[in-house]
Amino acid sequence: MLRETPQSASTWVVGYGNPHRRDDGLGRYVVDRLCDEFHSTGRMAFCSLHQLDPVLVEELQLAELIILVDATVEDLEGGVRWTKVRPGIEISSWATHHLKPSTLLGLLQAFYHRSPPTWLVSVQGSDFGFGEGLSPETKEAADRARVEIAQFCKKQIDKEWSSINDGKTIKGRGE
Repeated sequence: MLRETPQSASTWVVGYGNPHRRDDGLGRYVVDRLCDEFHSTGRMAFCSLHQLDPVLVEELQLAELIILVDATVEDLEGGVRWTKVRPGIEISSWATHHLKPSTLLGLLQAFYHRSPPTWLVSVQGSDFGFGEGLSPETKEAADRARVEIAQFCKKQIDKEWSSINDGKTIKGRGE
């Protein structure tokens, strides 16, 4: 489900997971909050999905930066881990119900000859049972991930503004 897709979006944030399996739905939680924070920039697109899908490749074809947000059962220091995604295609991955981030990026490269910088932000979950809503500890980690992603995206937006304006300061930006 696409939440916001401006035509000029250069940065995509994609949250995925099953919101009916408690902490597995944290991707949507993070994307919803980021969308509320960045909706007026016009430079970002936000998408929440049950799982990664090859169809998403068409939407991502003009992206300059992709950030994927997903839950993990792994124990992570601080509850959040950023991993650089490299393109690769695993036939078994896209032929099943679980498309790996590397395969999504590999398909983007195969179809559109593009491989923008892509990050997987994994957030530690603890309760993947049936139900809705995040466990308290996962909500805390998801909020930490949202702050990290927001800071990262603000830096990217500031870089874009600087290059567009040849380093000149725009009132309200960079002051």
